[in-house]
Amino acid sequence: MQNFAPNRRRRRRKKFGISSFSLPVGPAIRPGQVHGYYIDLRAKAKTSAWPPAELQPLEERPAVALAQWGLAAYERYLAEGRSEWLTAAVELGRHLVATQRRGGPQDGGWVHHHSYPEPLRVEPPWVSGIAQGEAASLLVRVHQETREEPFADAARRALAPMAIPSESGGVQAFLDGRPLPEEYPTHPPSHVLNGAIFALWGYYDVGAGLDDRHAAEAFEAGVDALAESIHRWDTGYWSRYDLYPHRVVNVASLGYHALHVNQLRAMSLIAPRPEFEAAIARFERYSTLRVNRSRVLLQKLVFRSLYPRNRRLAERLPWAS
Repeated sequence: MQNFAPNRRRRRRKKFGISSFSLPVGPAIRPGQVHGYYIDLRAKAKTSAWPPAELQPLEERPAVALAQWGLAAYERYLAEGRSEWLTAAVELGRHLVATQRRGGPQDGGWVHHHSYPEPLRVEPPWVSGIAQGEAASLLVRVHQETREEPFADAARRALAPMAIPSESGGVQAFLDGRPLPEEYPTHPPSHVLNGAIFALWGYYDVGAGLDDRHAAEAFEAGVDALAESIHRWDTGYWSRYDLYPHRVVNVASLGYHALHVNQLRAMSLIAPRPEFEAAIARFERYSTLRVNRSRVLLQKLVFRSLYPRNRRLAERLPWAS
């Protein structure tokens, strides 16, 4: 999640945090097709009015918040059949097309012009794999509904930064020798689990929805990389949020751990792998043990004492990074 220095903006963007919502597996997934999204994001869209108040001002909202709102609106359209939700998703798609970078090393990206703070330090200008993937997923869906070619073109172009190494301005990193898109293009790679999965779904949707062979191949390669390395996010009692070499392991919060389970369930529907099924079973078992939940809460407390979210607090605590 991106950092906005003014407190007013930080409070507003907090609405789009994962931990504030219950995000189950999408109810309208159709393997082999592009239909419902893989995680049910409907909680993120409260009104079909465009532009919604919670996204104002649009030019200050990170692309991931915009894309998630659009996917939420589209999911509501599928569930409720109300045309105003589809209209809202299409209008959001038009905004993404209008603001997508054209030309230069970050062509196809939605560029962030602010730094992301510790513990995952990223300096501008940068793009995010989760934003690129989720925006592509939305654009494919609105293209299917409208048949307007600019949506398809923007969806394909959104994937370009995911094939460019992070050090060159993109979001591609390697894990165990295989490419995997990064939510945050850090050095060394952070490999945020939920962000990598959301990014890979962008490949899947462009491949399946636009009959794009290169996107389909990139998706399969990414899924193979994820499956072969999924054990890296397993601490033996909980899932990790990322693989960055922090001073202490950054275990997932309760909300993100539940999201990891549901993402792997959804992934198993469209790209089944035995490694995913095994990880789901382990992660679910971890959640049933109170001692594990208590250990996670304590470890998150230690982690946040080393890496406070509040910048002023970080400057005052002598042991904080």
